[in-house]
Amino acid sequence: MKLFTNFLEIALIFLLFALYGAYAVPDTNEAHYLGKAAHFWNPNYVQSDFFLDSPDAHGVFYWTFGWLTLFLPMNAVAWIGRILTWAGLAGGWVWMVRPFFSRFGLALLSAGLFLFLSQNCSFAGEWVVGGVEAKGFAFVLIFFALGAVIRNRWNTALILLGFAAMFHVLVGGWCLVALGIAWLILKDYEPSLKKSGTSEDLAKCFLPTFYSILPGLILAGLLTLPALLPALQLNQNVSPEVAQNATKLYVYERLPHHLLLSFVAQKTPQKLLHFGILLLIWHFLIARPRYSNGEMTFRTFIYASLLIGLCGWGINLFMNAAPDLTASLLRYYWFRTVDVMIPLGAAILCVEYATHPVTIPTEKTAEKSEETPERKLTKEERKALRRENRSIERMMNRRRKFLVVLLIALVSFQVWESSQRFAKPMKPRSCSGAACGQSWIDLCQFIQENTEPTDVFVVPYTVRTFHWFARRPSVGVWKDVPQDSQGIWDWWVRMQDQFYGFDPSNPTQQYGRVASFTLMPRQKIQYLANEYGAKYLVRNKNDLKNRQVILDVPNGIQDFELVYENKDFELRRLQ
Repeated sequence: MKLFTNFLEIALIFLLFALYGAYAVPDTNEAHYLGKAAHFWNPNYVQSDFFLDSPDAHGVFYWTFGWLTLFLPMNAVAWIGRILTWAGLAGGWVWMVRPFFSRFGLALLSAGLFLFLSQNCSFAGEWVVGGVEAKGFAFVLIFFALGAVIRNRWNTALILLGFAAMFHVLVGGWCLVALGIAWLILKDYEPSLKKSGTSEDLAKCFLPTFYSILPGLILAGLLTLPALLPALQLNQNVSPEVAQNATKLYVYERLPHHLLLSFVAQKTPQKLLHFGILLLIWHFLIARPRYSNGEMTFRTFIYASLLIGLCGWGINLFMNAAPDLTASLLRYYWFRTVDVMIPLGAAILCVEYATHPVTIPTEKTAEKSEETPERKLTKEERKALRRENRSIERMMNRRRKFLVVLLIALVSFQVWESSQRFAKPMKPRSCSGAACGQSWIDLCQFIQENTEPTDVFVVPYTVRTFHWFARRPSVGVWKDVPQDSQGIWDWWVRMQDQFYGFDPSNPTQQYGRVASFTLMPRQKIQYLANEYGAKYLVRNKNDLKNRQVILDVPNGIQDFELVYENKDFELRRLQ
């Protein structure tokens, strides 16, 4: 019966995750990751594309999952990856939370609360449930690893985290670091606990010796090598100047919303406010009693992830004084772990706190009161004391029941909000504006049927799905940034050439991003055709909508042959 209820709850959590993450294909990052995976196995998939030809930073994910692209359509591969990820996350979640509460439904409640907190209280843009990519598989392994930690199976946890780092070196690697910090904190705390703590407290703070976890550490280190070594090789054979400039571009220009706390505070201060409120809730929860063995290790792991985030914030403070050094350190996503783990820890401990009944040992309290030297309590006073304690107990339990209702309401709101998008035709989150509509699909279909596979295209900078739908290479887009230093620098030059202001007398001079081909002069268009071998240009007819025009120049797009046109896009032949 217990096995059946576990599978039933896993199935319900899977449905919850599917409801939350089932957007139209391709979802955020799916065109990015699955395109690379398909190109990894078949170099003829969108051959000669600048981004797809760049070095691979997630080779294990491409190697273990990308082979499906050889036999199945890309949409089918995306759905298979999503189903595998959601099922793994659901199973890992139940395994992780079972030591906290065994009653049916509480794992589902905590999973729903995690989705709500992750969506509304994270600040660095990190997410767990969504489209298929390398970090989704890494988080599956991390959930199972945390379940092993809570059960005091440290070697198992270390090996699982090693596998997680194999799929995504930063996601799994930071969790390994957090577990190491947790072990050091508990190692320092253990002597005082042995002196003053009870046997129950000792069981809840089980800590293995270093030698007992050495096999797990060695295996975890070996498992990270297939991901770590290629990552370290990304900056080889480039000059220190190029590597330094590429790092600054990566941190300060391309990904400050993930990597810079100062940028988040400036652009989206409400995110930091929500996260700060969640931190206060978390600190309230960790001050409560621990109810399960291994729970202290779990709490310390979450606390260690917060320490890693605080280190990232400290590094951020030196951005103006030492921009080069700051960028070289911040490129490693210091806020990624805490952005997930604080919502995760708060969700689990909040449900545990709300559903654990309060009991006050009235008899022991009365007996203790009787031992006071002044006087002994009378029978009536002991009865009054018991009544008072029972009244306090009922009041506290009523408050916790109210909290349970509140949590159910929050999860219900999350489910309702997720279900609303099914009321109308879904659009991929990987694109915006006109590129989400049927006119974009029609344009890409025309390109696929009427151009050569090696023809290079200039496309709008916000487009993320061109090679997914059109199966053609592009000069480059803002989303698809390579991971190697030389590739990052080359990508930046391409962005400057395509999407920044133009001087008709000096086509290579830039003044600021305008992202408008409508304003592009003939000289600049011809420069792109000559420099990058571009044969076609895709113009979004709405590219000036709600945008500030930085430089007013003559329009040269009309000088090139119109090949295709619909209500939102037009295709011009450059050569």
